Amino acid sequence: MHEVLIAQLQAENEKLKRRVAELDHAVELHEWGTQLFHESDIPQLLLDFETGAILAANAAAQAFYGDALLGRGDIMCVCAEGLDWTRDIQPILAQNRYGKKLAHQHTALGEIRIVETHFTQIDIRGRAVVHLLCFDVTDRVRAQEELETSYNRYQAFIQLSSEGIWRNAMTEPIPIQLPIEEQIDLIFERSYLAECNMVYCRVWGARQQGELLGTFERERVAPDDPNHREMMRQVILNGYRLNNWLLTRRIPGEEDLYLLCSFQGIVSDGLLWGTWGVFRDVTELIRTQRALQESEERYRHFVQYANEGIWRFDAREPIDTQLPVEEQIRLIFERTYLAECNHAFARMYAVESPESLIGVSLAKLVIRSDPHNQAMLKTFIENGYRVEGFVSHERAADGSERYFLNSFFGVVEDGKLVRAWGVQTDITELRRLQQELDRAYRLESIGRLAGGIAHDFNNVLTAVIGYAELARGRVQDETILHYLDGILKAAERAADLNKQLLAYARRQVIQPAPMDLGEWLQGALDILRRVLPESVRLRTEIKPNLWQVNADSNLLLQIVLNLVVNARDAMPNGGALTIRLRNKTLRRAHTPNVPNGRYVLLEVEDTGTGIPLEVLPHIFEPFYTTKPFGQGTGMGLAAVQGAVQQLGGYIEVRTEMGKGTCFSIYFPRLEPPKSPKPTR
Repeated sequence: MHEVLIAQLQAENEKLKRRVAELDHAVELHEWGTQLFHESDIPQLLLDFETGAILAANAAAQAFYGDALLGRGDIMCVCAEGLDWTRDIQPILAQNRYGKKLAHQHTALGEIRIVETHFTQIDIRGRAVVHLLCFDVTDRVRAQEELETSYNRYQAFIQLSSEGIWRNAMTEPIPIQLPIEEQIDLIFERSYLAECNMVYCRVWGARQQGELLGTFERERVAPDDPNHREMMRQVILNGYRLNNWLLTRRIPGEEDLYLLCSFQGIVSDGLLWGTWGVFRDVTELIRTQRALQESEERYRHFVQYANEGIWRFDAREPIDTQLPVEEQIRLIFERTYLAECNHAFARMYAVESPESLIGVSLAKLVIRSDPHNQAMLKTFIENGYRVEGFVSHERAADGSERYFLNSFFGVVEDGKLVRAWGVQTDITELRRLQQELDRAYRLESIGRLAGGIAHDFNNVLTAVIGYAELARGRVQDETILHYLDGILKAAERAADLNKQLLAYARRQVIQPAPMDLGEWLQGALDILRRVLPESVRLRTEIKPNLWQVNADSNLLLQIVLNLVVNARDAMPNGGALTIRLRNKTLRRAHTPNVPNGRYVLLEVEDTGTGIPLEVLPHIFEPFYTTKPFGQGTGMGLAAVQGAVQQLGGYIEVRTEMGKGTCFSIYFPRLEPPKSPKPTR
């Protein structure tokens, strides 16, 4: 019995030892748990599972939430989301013994912070308790939200952009120290598409990004494509950066695409890791530009090869259209300059190229003092800066005066005249021809009148001379004879004047015949010398083998004698008078007065005073003279012109003040008769 009792006591002792060890371990665990709970920097709470009441809070929790909130004893006083423990929280805890949840909670500072709560269900003495670890993740969550927002904006920017955007990555980075061509080969080998938007996909013929992402550069572009290789070469040469490179993408069977590309390489530690790129589809812009260039080229050809002068004048400073008309005209002359013109315009001003006129002011081209020009600009302003069919009087580079028919319009911006476009036609020759035609009509009328009067006057003179001669044969009185001689001399002078009238009217009776003008002139020299004083030297220049002409010797003498007398009167102090004869063929007539053909040219040239420019247009008009009253009838040159025309010829004059005058008379060659063809 005693041994059994001892064994039982030993067994109980062992149990007591184990229990003590367990209690010591429990105490140790409690001390560890208390230390982890109370001394931790992480806010911790113990809650009743059934009610959510706060059973315990460590110092960190008291600092974070504050005694005022924790003192209410209910965890829902901390919650800032309006939740209910039984309805919203308990079901979650019942389903998950462990877990975590984000919650918005009130803090001691009066802020609402985002707290990540890690929860664990534990049993303490048969009571269900919830242990909470509370982490303030407000800054992290907000940073995450900002990152997500930024990423979403970035994605929206890329995906909604009207430009193609992409990023290429490398399967293995490429050392940037390698030779350029080797780098280009490696880019084709290692570069693949890592990111792109839908615009990029559409340009490459893909319906969605997944069809292109991951594809290598060499799959999209041939490695030997010269355009792409040159583009990559420029990217490398420009420090792995390139802006606004025009890339042409050729698609078989379709029109070319034109892409304006920019690149930025991703370089780090001497290695190329990838590239960012963006392109804009400028196909329509390029086509429009080319169409515009073609249109401009057509316009340039049209303008430059037009027969009319086309011009643009710009104002160095805009001209206020509200200013008085006279002030605007003054400013137009002072401020406007030629900005553009064509070749026809340059030729109108005797200039070889349009470039020689660019920049010339309006005042140097248009004669400012001319009333017609002033009236043209006044009409331009008063008609809303538009004028049509107005004649201007202008001056060419060689000093000659020109007349142009103008139509032009002004460009007004913000109430100010900034430029004018116009077209003009040179009517100088047309105006001269019109004046010649008017003069011809006028002279023709005078000629008819003179011819009619001359015939009647000739009959009267014949009677006067006849009766005077009869009377002279019957009168012995010297005084009466003297009077009769005076009557005869006056009648003879009147008869000479009457001959000139008939010559001008081309109503003389002539007997043209083939003749050699050289032989005729040699025979007429004695008569010509009689009318010249010793101070005037007469010279002749007669070329050999002159062609024959059909002329009347008396009419020729009248022509040359009149010209010689005029030359004599133009050299009161003496000089030289030269008469020339030579053959002349006109293939491109230098004057419209003489048509192309073959002529014998007679020139009478003096070294006299010359003919003033204002007198020159009137020298062939009948009764026009610059000689003092009583010294000339004004019929000499008019009779010469009439006689030349009666012989089928043409007369021209050139003169220079102080140097002399030369009259040129073109007599048509008398063509020899063609020999008959021999008959068999």
